[in-house]
Amino acid sequence: MDLNAVTIFTQVVDCGSFTHAAEALNMTKSTVSRKLADLEQYLGVRLVTRSTRSLVLTPEGERFYQSSLQMQEIMNKAELEVSANQDLIRGPLNVVFPVELGQQVLAKYIHSFLLEYPNVTMNLELSNREVDIIGEGIDLYAQIGELVDSSLVSRHLTTSERVLVASPSYLEQLGSIETPKDLKAPFRIIEVINKAARLPKWELKLSEDEPELIQLPSQLKVNTITACLNACVDGLGLAVLPEFICKEHFISGRLIHLLPEYDIPQISVSLVYANRQLMPKRKKVFIDYLLTAFLSEQNK
Repeated sequence: MDLNAVTIFTQVVDCGSFTHAAEALNMTKSTVSRKLADLEQYLGVRLVTRSTRSLVLTPEGERFYQSSLQMQEIMNKAELEVSANQDLIRGPLNVVFPVELGQQVLAKYIHSFLLEYPNVTMNLELSNREVDIIGEGIDLYAQIGELVDSSLVSRHLTTSERVLVASPSYLEQLGSIETPKDLKAPFRIIEVINKAARLPKWELKLSEDEPELIQLPSQLKVNTITACLNACVDGLGLAVLPEFICKEHFISGRLIHLLPEYDIPQISVSLVYANRQLMPKRKKVFIDYLLTAFLSEQNK
């Protein structure tokens, strides 16, 4: 049996299409299709039912898929039993992270991971779009806010503090904000709206008091945190942003932290992946690497 064809078969199932599997494996679509056809011919059964829009596993295909995962796990364990060398951690990872989280928070950990495990290759997409983890064959995704799909595995990575901010020029134009009661017309807000992030409402909470909801009209709606930050610095309105992205602007005086004594709901950031009982060693090692790195950072 061609073990390479078995690997291609499991990748096709994980990705949900020949096209995505070919991209993940760095092969042509025709090669992937031919390898799967050869495997089916060798086994004497049809593994998948092909259509123009989707692939559906046959009952035989489902059983063979589960057996293939077990076989790959056994092979991975056999490699590790022979040697504990990190060179055995190898292969591709398909990762999608939100833009600012990937650029400003996760990049250094990704780089250090790849330096430590040079035989792992990574296709990293920084995007604020909504993703289909299983259908696109994505190994790992970072969810900002609440996870909707309960069929996926979610591991808490970190929590992001949020702050209410404005530029000095905007406050000079419209007046100061000393209490939540000052948050009324003519003040306007800049909102971040994208399908990737599920952000909580704008609320201010002081100690044990009931939270006060901020309800102001939007001056501008954008799909990235960076765009919101730039618009706020330029004096277009109030914004609620992650604290880490504002710190240098607080120091330079380009932004002012409004009502700092009030708390704003935090945002949870989680690592999300498909609920597979068995996963490639490289994927498990990468997930554990990120979780350990953030835990160490928080304990400093």
